[in-house]
Amino acid sequence: MRRATRVRLKLMTGLVVLGGAALSIPAVPGTASAQPAPVERYAPLVFLHPGDDNLPTTARSFLRNSNLRWSHDDGCPDHEIAARGAVSGRRLGDGRYRHRLAGNLLSGCDHEGDSFTSADRTRPRDGDAGDEGFFLDLDNDARGGLGTRARVYYDYEPGRHVTYWLFYAFNDAPTGITGAFDHEGDWERISVRLDGQNRATDVAFFAHNGHCTLPWGQVRTSRGHPVVYSANGTHASYPTAGEHGFDETAQGPRWNTWRRLRNVRTQPWYGFGGAWGEVGAIVDTTGPLGPSRYKPAAPSDWTQRC
Repeated sequence: MRRATRVRLKLMTGLVVLGGAALSIPAVPGTASAQPAPVERYAPLVFLHPGDDNLPTTARSFLRNSNLRWSHDDGCPDHEIAARGAVSGRRLGDGRYRHRLAGNLLSGCDHEGDSFTSADRTRPRDGDAGDEGFFLDLDNDARGGLGTRARVYYDYEPGRHVTYWLFYAFNDAPTGITGAFDHEGDWERISVRLDGQNRATDVAFFAHNGHCTLPWGQVRTSRGHPVVYSANGTHASYPTAGEHGFDETAQGPRWNTWRRLRNVRTQPWYGFGGAWGEVGAIVDTTGPLGPSRYKPAAPSDWTQRC
């Protein structure tokens, strides 16, 4: 009995003793026990809109269904850097994809300009390469996403914040002028502010390049997890259901994010400075930057209340 108990206890801690030899059993990635306690504790319950056809996805799925391309300007054609199914997340994040600026169509589009890597800030239309840059061109058939089994990526700084990145394959605003700003790739997030004891003090809800905050005591929770409503099509985050300007939220499918957590800074693609999505006519219709040093995870100002 004592020996059986010993084996059972060792299994719980990731170590099994068989015949006097120790066999390590690694923790299952993404389980709650593999994450820092505050990360699991404050992971949100996200209510998706029941009418939303563009559901959460994972970075891995997005990469698997995308080409990596370089967008040229001045009439020069785009160049394919990696074919669909062959895009390496590690090469993206490490900056091992390279391309040069080209001249204009009249000069023959020769690649004689500056060279950039995929870890440089090269999102077309607002990066260091001007209107040129790297972008992931998603297969349109993959825009629907994976649903509530999609992973959630977190950025954790003890005593400061834990931010949860929520990724959708496509931003598809349902009606009105917002439809003119649809784009592939939709990195949304909420951020929980932490005190010196890693206790929540405020929550920031992000929407349309802005955010607002609520004190923790005013945030609706479910078994200690903050409740977030994802807007139909745009996926902006709100603390309540209902109308929010041109956005609409409702209590649809439950996304229990604490079951799907991944540390964003350990992801191989972290650091990619190009666009997660095709290049549009303007900045707002071009795929966004993803989690990287170019996109701060938490707000610098927590005073703007919802």
